[in-house]
Amino acid sequence: MTSTNVNPVEQAAANFQQLDIDDRLVVLGALFDQVSDTISTSDIDKLPTQKAAELVAQIQQVSPEEQIFALRDLLLATRNDQDETMLDPHPSKAMVELAQGGTKIPTGEYGALKAEEKLAFWYYLGQRLGSTIIDIPNDYIPSDQATEVLSSLQSLDTDDLVSFLKQVLQTQV
Repeated sequence: MTSTNVNPVEQAAANFQQLDIDDRLVVLGALFDQVSDTISTSDIDKLPTQKAAELVAQIQQVSPEEQIFALRDLLLATRNDQDETMLDPHPSKAMVELAQGGTKIPTGEYGALKAEEKLAFWYYLGQRLGSTIIDIPNDYIPSDQATEVLSSLQSLDTDDLVSFLKQVLQTQV
């Protein structure tokens, strides 16, 4: 009998990449809500945070509905998205976004951030969920796959969670 040694961080990251965009946002929001108390300010201060803080400030300036569109766009952004308007892959949602002019958040700037900068971005964003950044709606029910990813993350220690976050934020597809 052969055994396979599956790295739980890599498995969770692979499962995360299979989620739809809203479930990815829910997982990130829940995860940062969970770990924000365990990450010290001195650890965050070691990260390159200026661009991350600027992007969070820009998101705080738009309406809650636009924040959702912006977060979806940013999560899908790559470094090649300079000056592009990101649209939802769902046609009817894309039409609404197009009618609204897309988001005003510079997705290319986010896409060009290194993993540590993206980590700082989502940390800052997580700190503001429910106050100046729209929170996960109380009636939102994550998919079974998202619930499975969240459950798998419960067994990881803080270092593994940070490793997971760096991996999924750097390899967005």
